[in-house]
Amino acid sequence: MMPRRFPNAGRNQHGLTLIELLVALGLGLLVVVIAATALLLGQQGYRSVDTTTQLRDRERFATDLLARVIIQAGYQDFGAANISLRSTATLLGNDPEPDIYGWNNAIYKVPDDLLLSTSNKIVTDNRPGSCTVNDTSCKNGSDVLVVRYQGVNSPTNAAKPDNTMINCMGQGEAGLTGGNLNDRAVSIFHVTRGTNGEPSLSCTYYNFETGVWAASAPMIEGVESFQVLFGTDGVSPSLAPSPTAMQDTVAERWLRADQLTAAGNAAATRENWRRVRAVRVGLVMRGAEGSAQQAATATFAPLGSMYASTDDTGSNLAVAADRRLRLQSTFTVHLRNDLTLR
Repeated sequence: MMPRRFPNAGRNQHGLTLIELLVALGLGLLVVVIAATALLLGQQGYRSVDTTTQLRDRERFATDLLARVIIQAGYQDFGAANISLRSTATLLGNDPEPDIYGWNNAIYKVPDDLLLSTSNKIVTDNRPGSCTVNDTSCKNGSDVLVVRYQGVNSPTNAAKPDNTMINCMGQGEAGLTGGNLNDRAVSIFHVTRGTNGEPSLSCTYYNFETGVWAASAPMIEGVESFQVLFGTDGVSPSLAPSPTAMQDTVAERWLRADQLTAAGNAAATRENWRRVRAVRVGLVMRGAEGSAQQAATATFAPLGSMYASTDDTGSNLAVAADRRLRLQSTFTVHLRNDLTLR
């Protein structure tokens, strides 16, 4: 039996014309572009959210650590077996180092000893000239803050700290081994630039077991600016304090570190520092490049616009359009311990 034939079947089949093929390819490419754009925007949004979370975590850690250490300033262990007090030092005619000290717009260098108020290793306004790069990872006007206090020994082991008083690395500080108040625990906060080009809030402290300063260690990466103001009581900028000025526990004037220096009078400078009643800290933290969705220049006032001044390098921080997310944080710590020699 012969198969049936359909003589007109081939005539009803048609291929795509070149124009139809180009239109189909164009529509397919458009769908791919839209999908890729949506994916990239989603990735960028995720990166921004992730960076924001990281910056918030760093902010909390920096705030908690700084506040914890700063509030220890001037602590005296009245329960120690061999107690050494600042009031006793006055009776003996001594002039111990102040419990709060600092430098403005400065880079940290290892001091020779514990007498920081007469040290020439760290110098106010030496940060710009000591920076090897011309960007905000170093030339940011960041300050150096020194906090001094007595540690506390363990009641069960007098050779070990009880960890109630910590240094800037979170390690416990032991009590005084002698009567020299300059041997109190010392923590120094400052900003360094790492080999990866990122700035970090760093810490160093004096190790009494080894008798040397511990190597500076970065703690919180991305801290682009660290600014400090000091709330003072009875202090006039750059002048020796008046012995008759009324003093209380309230900060009446906010000054930079260099404004507490009485030129040529180290004793007056130390007395000015003992009249600090509060510490105001300003931070600017940055994320990685590309963490922001848009590139735009910006200016930050770490201490708040009210305290921004052309006389204080870093109180206004201009940043480039580098597509980095940034977070500004400002807080004040009121000192609970009397820092005076009375």
